[in-house]
Amino acid sequence: MDLASLMNPPRKHEEDAAPRRLQLIRIQTTVLLQGALSAAQESVKSFRHMRDVLTGAYAQART
Repeated sequence: MDLASLMNPPRKHEEDAAPRRLQLIRIQTTVLLQGALSAAQESVKSFRHMRDVLTGAYAQART
């Protein structure tokens, strides 16, 4: 009996691990895309707000 086999559990076949790895990659990609999209949306909102402040567009809305 091999002592290393008692200490380390047998590894799964690589074919079994591939779908799990793909699922993790898809989740990571989705999270990164959502973060990038929300950052882009916030940048657009900030730009529009500052443009309105600098051009005086809010002054017309107040009167």
